[in-house]
Amino acid sequence: TGIEEPSWHLSSHRAHEGQSSRSGSLSHGPPHPGLQSVELCAKPFDDTSLLSLPYVLCVADIDECENDYYNGGCVHECINIPGNYRCTCYDGFMLAHDGHNCLDVDECLDNNGGCQQICVNTMGSYECQCREGFFLSDNQHTCIHRSNEGMNCMNKDHGCAHICRETPKGGVACECRPGFELAKNQRDCTLTCNYGNGGCQHTCDDTDTGPVCGCHQKYALHSDGRTCIETCAVNNGGCDRTCKDTATGVRCSCPVGFALQPDGKTCKDIDECLVNSGGCDHFCRNTVGSFECSCQKGYKLLTDERTCQDIDECSFERTCDHTCINSPGSFECLCHRGYTLYGLTHCGGL
Repeated sequence: TGIEEPSWHLSSHRAHEGQSSRSGSLSHGPPHPGLQSVELCAKPFDDTSLLSLPYVLCVADIDECENDYYNGGCVHECINIPGNYRCTCYDGFMLAHDGHNCLDVDECLDNNGGCQQICVNTMGSYECQCREGFFLSDNQHTCIHRSNEGMNCMNKDHGCAHICRETPKGGVACECRPGFELAKNQRDCTLTCNYGNGGCQHTCDDTDTGPVCGCHQKYALHSDGRTCIETCAVNNGGCDRTCKDTATGVRCSCPVGFALQPDGKTCKDIDECLVNSGGCDHFCRNTVGSFECSCQKGYKLLTDERTCQDIDECSFERTCDHTCINSPGSFECLCHRGYTLYGLTHCGGL
């Protein structure tokens, strides 16, 4: 077998002399981040729009879906496109907002899944069931009333898990819905990965005992053995700040000064000044993740960073020329008899 040639993306950048050439298809603009291996391409003979360019640049597309790129981070299917890729999900799943994970679709929410009586949602699929005294018809949606006479498919004791067929010689033969296999007892049906991805959210492997579920890299298998839970290794579990892995998924938390929001992921700054002015005696100023207290003029902030204490200006040397009288947040200077006060602190002769 031959080696598959890489796809090439043609850019309109000029080439430098002395470099090799290779033909490709036209695309205007600079190379996309998903493209690599820049080479020079000869002008295609059928593309007159490139006649003004002596050479053109060709870049090989990166196939992000290759194993080296972990399937592009897609948990189901990865489709490579020139310069990029996109993730898709199996039937019964929908693409999550992150564009990579796949979530179960609850088919029972839409018209009861088409079931005449009971609809039961399963991972990647759903199934119809019937009330007591009825059994599911071959179309797997409508219900038929059971008969108590004879060994036929109308009898409630025919024993088939899915589909019952009457044989020419009398009696019944059981069949299974697509994606299931008939068990050794010829009555029960065993789920396979071909139906609803085997009930697995991410990966499914068929074994002798039935499907075994697994998870995409950096996800963890839930205790139910089917669903996959986020781990802190993937985008920090979606947490703004601290992420902790638990048995049921990630648990986000926030540092002091921040509050965890109802989405369980986002941290929002707490404005401590809204409650009792943050405990500040005078002024409170909110900051990101904290707050600061400050005092009015004539007061100083104590070491508890909340309490404001009057500054005794009279305790400072030469605050007033003559007499100093301290007051809360301020002070007053007085002069001896025969002197007058100039400004706030100086005394001069009359």
